[in-house]
Amino acid sequence: MTDEENTTDHLIAYRLLALRRLHRLMWLAIVLPLLGLFVLAVVLHERAFVEAGQRLDRSARIAQEHALKLFDTNQMLLQRMLDALGDRNDAQTAADGADLHRRLQAMAAPLPQVQGIYVMDADGRMLASNRVFPPNRGIDYTDREWYAAHRAGTGSVYFTPQIVSRATGEPAFDMSQRREIQGAFGGTVHVSLRPSYLVDFYKELAQIEPGLRMVLMRHDGALIARWPDPAPVNPAVAQRASQPQKIEAGSRAGNSSNLPSNTVAQVRSARPLGDFPLQIVASLDRSTVLAAWAAQLGVIALMVVPASLALASSARLSIRRARDEIQTLRRLADETARRQRVEVSFLQSQKLEAMGRLTGGVAHDFNNLLAVVSTNVELIRRLPPQVPRDRQINAIGRAVSSGTKLTRQLLAFARKQALLPEHVSLQARLPALLDLLRPLLGSSTVIAIEVDTSTPLIEVDSAELELALINLAINAGDAMKTGGKLSITARQAASAEVPSEVAAAWAGAYVVIDVDDTGPGVDPAVAAQVFEPFFTTKPVGQGTGLGLSQVRAFCQSAGGEAMLLAAPGGGARARLILRASLPGVQHSPAPEAALAVLNAKVLLVEDNDEVADATLQLLEAMGAHVVRVADAASALKLIEDDGPRVDVLLSDIEMPGGMDGIALATTLLTHPQRVPVVLMSGYAQRLDEAVRQKFQVLPKPVSAVVLAEALRQASAPEQVGS
Repeated sequence: MTDEENTTDHLIAYRLLALRRLHRLMWLAIVLPLLGLFVLAVVLHERAFVEAGQRLDRSARIAQEHALKLFDTNQMLLQRMLDALGDRNDAQTAADGADLHRRLQAMAAPLPQVQGIYVMDADGRMLASNRVFPPNRGIDYTDREWYAAHRAGTGSVYFTPQIVSRATGEPAFDMSQRREIQGAFGGTVHVSLRPSYLVDFYKELAQIEPGLRMVLMRHDGALIARWPDPAPVNPAVAQRASQPQKIEAGSRAGNSSNLPSNTVAQVRSARPLGDFPLQIVASLDRSTVLAAWAAQLGVIALMVVPASLALASSARLSIRRARDEIQTLRRLADETARRQRVEVSFLQSQKLEAMGRLTGGVAHDFNNLLAVVSTNVELIRRLPPQVPRDRQINAIGRAVSSGTKLTRQLLAFARKQALLPEHVSLQARLPALLDLLRPLLGSSTVIAIEVDTSTPLIEVDSAELELALINLAINAGDAMKTGGKLSITARQAASAEVPSEVAAAWAGAYVVIDVDDTGPGVDPAVAAQVFEPFFTTKPVGQGTGLGLSQVRAFCQSAGGEAMLLAAPGGGARARLILRASLPGVQHSPAPEAALAVLNAKVLLVEDNDEVADATLQLLEAMGAHVVRVADAASALKLIEDDGPRVDVLLSDIEMPGGMDGIALATTLLTHPQRVPVVLMSGYAQRLDEAVRQKFQVLPKPVSAVVLAEALRQASAPEQVGS
C-alpha cells in the first residue's frame, strides 16, 4: 500500500471516528438537556408544592391573627353588654329600652364588622337591639341552635354558622354568650357579624396569592365564611358544604395543620383560633400549583430546548458534512487506487519497452557467452589428456561470470531481486554501467563516465540507481536521434547546489550525479513538468511518461531530489542529488579468498537434478557431508524423523509442491532443532519476503568461495570473524 493510500485510509478512519463522535454529540445534545430538564422538573415540582404549603401557612397565619383580633374585640363587646345589663330582670330591661337602644348603637358604631347587637330573654325573644326600637317581641328564636346550647350550657361564647337574620333579613353569623340572673338562665347577648367583612379580607389575601381559598369554620365543620365561592346561608347547606374541609380533631392540638401534598386535590394549611371553637383553613387547588410550576418550567424549557435543538442541528449538519467528506475521500481513494493501477500498468509497459530495447543487445552478448562456453568445452574434449586445459577452463569461467552479471542486471531491472539500500561507491558502480548502457544507445552515441575521486559513498538501492540511470540514458538517446555524447559525472555537491527544502531535512553531505546529452535541450516551460507522472513529449504510443517520474521518486526516497537543467554547451542535464553516507562508512567488497574447508553436515534441497549433482560434488569437495532431497516436504520430514544431524540447510527458493524454500525456512525458525538455513535463488517472485524476514539469500550462480563462507558462518555463527 502506498503512502497516498495510507494517508487517505487514515483520513477516512479519522473522519469515521469524528462522525461517531458527532453522532454521540448530537444525541447528548438532545438527551442531556431533556434529562436535565426532567430532573429540574422533578425538583421544581416538589419545590412548588413545598413553597405553596409555606405560602398557605403564611396566609393562614395572617387570617388567624386577623380573626383572633376580630373575635377578641367582639368578645369584649359581649362582656360590656353583660356588664351594662347587670342583674336586671326582663321588666327592668324593657323599661330602660330606649336608653339601652342608644347605648347599643354607640357600642356598634365604630365597629364595621358588626351587623347588629341584640339582647334576648330567657324565652328566646328580643329585649333590645341597636338596629330597631322598640324590638320585635313577636319573633321566637328558641329554634336556634344557640338557644339550646346556652340554656343547657355555661357562659362560654357560642358561634353560629352563617345564617339569615330574622330581624333584618341579612346574612350574618352570631357570637353569643349566656346571661345569668341570680344564678339562673336569664337569656343571651348577641353580636351578629357580617360575613362580607371577612370575605373582603380574604379577597385581599387572594390578590397576593392567586388561587387562594380561605374558609372560616367551626370545629364541627359548620361554615362561617369563605372565599371565593359564595357562602350558603342555609345552616344545613353550610354544614354539608364544609364537610370536605373538616380537619381531624388531632390537628386542633397544634397551632397549624400544614398539609402540602401533590397526591391530593388540594394543598391546605389549617390554624385554630385560640380558645374559640373555630379554625381557619387556607388551600390551593393542585391545578393552580401545577400551573405555576408549568409556567416556570416552560420559561426554562424555552431557553434550554431551542439551544439543545440548535446544538443538535449543528451536530446533524456536521454529520452530513462529515458523511459527504467521507464519501469524497472514498471516491478519492477509489480514484487513487484506479490511477495507481494505471500507473503500474504504464510502468510495466515502459519496462517492457525498455526490455525490448535491451533484448537485442542482451541476446547478442549472451550468445557470445554461450559461444565461448561451447567452443571451449569442445576444445577440452578434443585435447589429448596430457595437454593442459587451464586456458579453456579460465575462458569458460570468464564467460560464466559475464553471463551471471548480465542476468543479475536483468533481474534488477525487472525488480525480481531484493531492493535494499546499501553503501555504494560510485567510483566502482558507474563505470560498471558501461556494458549495460552501450547496447541501449548504440554505436552512434559516445558514453563518458567520470567520477571524482573524493566522491563519498551514497546509501541507495543499487538496482533503483541503475534503473534511474537507464531511464535517463533512454531519454537522452531519444533526444540525440542521430547520435551524440552521453556524459555521466559524479562528485560531492556544493552547499549552494542542494535545494533548501532538501538540505533542511539532512545536515550531512550530498552527492551530485549529472547526466548530460548533446541533444536539442528542453524548453524551460516544459522542464518543470517532465518529472510529473504520465507527462511526455513523445508521440502517442511511443512513451508512457513514467520514466522520469521513477527517477524523481528514486531520488526522493533516498532523501534527495531530481531536476532538469540546461547542459553547458547545449543539450539537457539531468541532475540527481543524493545523500552521502555518514563519515566512517566503508565500501570494501569481500576479496576472492581461497576455498575454505567446510567441515559441516549439509542438507541440500534442490529439485533440479543437474544443479543438485553439481552443488553436491562442490560441497563434498569442500569437505562437507551432504544429504540431498528434492523438495521442502522431504527435508522437513527428514529433520522431524530424527534423521542424521544437520548443521545447516541449503535450499533453493523456487521449488515444486505446496512449500517453497521461504516457507521451509520459516517453519524451521520454530523447530526444536533450530537448523540454520541458507537460501539460493536465480529468480524468485517472493524474494522480497525472504529479505524482510532476514534470511540469507545467495544468487544463482554463486561462487564456491561465497557459498563456502555463507555455509560456514551459518553452521558455526560463533566462529564468524575468527
